[in-house]
Amino acid sequence: MWKAITILALAALAGCSTSPVTEQTAHPIPSERVYAPQYVKSGDLPGRAGVVFLRDTGIFGSGCTHDVYVNNTKVFAIRSGEFIQLSLEPGSYFFRLETGSGICPDISTSQDADLKAGSNVAYRILLPSDGSLRLTRIR
Repeated sequence: MWKAITILALAALAGCSTSPVTEQTAHPIPSERVYAPQYVKSGDLPGRAGVVFLRDTGIFGSGCTHDVYVNNTKVFAIRSGEFIQLSLEPGSYFFRLETGSGICPDISTSQDADLKAGSNVAYRILLPSDGSLRLTRIR
């Protein structure tokens, strides 16, 4: 009996985890949630670095909007199943991800990046079943 309850509980927790998206399956962030449009990629800009942010889909945490900062400038707010492409000058960057309004927990996480001209990196924004918001570099 306990074994069956344990298996059901673990299955329920696994169902709360989020699922990754790709640039092809995610939706672009609408312009009203882009606060610093000068960072958003528009066309091919030689000598710059491309940075993609992809937010997982799933029920867990889907009601929360996450704010993303680049070097302490609020650039955009991202929701479940969305993505954005940024175009940045080569150099060192500090990416911060925050949530914490309404019923959403007050969580913050960050990553440092040293971007080179022509590089193309991507970050996955996920909220696993343990509730720890993550910003993970995936390329």
